[in-house]
Amino acid sequence: MEYIIEQFNNRFELSKKGDSRIILYGNWSMLFGKYKAEIFNRNEKLIFTINRKFNLWKWNTTYLVKDENGKNIELKAINKWHSIYEMKIEQSEFQLKLHKGRKKSVFKNGKQIAEIDESLIEVFYHDKIRILTNDQESINKIFLMIISLKIGEENDGGITFDFGNIGKMEPINEKWKTEEIKY
Repeated sequence: MEYIIEQFNNRFELSKKGDSRIILYGNWSMLFGKYKAEIFNRNEKLIFTINRKFNLWKWNTTYLVKDENGKNIELKAINKWHSIYEMKIEQSEFQLKLHKGRKKSVFKNGKQIAEIDESLIEVFYHDKIRILTNDQESINKIFLMIISLKIGEENDGGITFDFGNIGKMEPINEKWKTEEIKY
């Protein structure tokens, strides 16, 4: 299944490709130097609240998430290059791996479930993020991880130059494709 996230400044909207109906949307805000984000479903029900915490001494950012049931979830980098982020929800372990360029992969319990491409750009309008996944039940968690890493990033409709990544990044599995998508 293919999904698209459209970014309008600090607001993000998730929909299926070819369908304009919004499945999830989220936005972030900053007050007195503290970043916060909220994710809502299409019925405007709050499903996740995210607080970004930066530890200066460890040079690490942790995202503290509270779901709609009040359960606390933590998304944090698990390596020193900040190229792998991990989140545990109930019996499932999700990992978000950053690759060179503007690509990411999502893993659930060690198996790749999604490929993320942030290189879809509409000049002077807004950016789009493409998600290919074979696990539609996890789209909320995939959206949560993407929005968490986007907290503090604005898109004012200008041109952004990506000069690549400095340091080591995770290798990408070019052979992975979802079973449902035929090219």
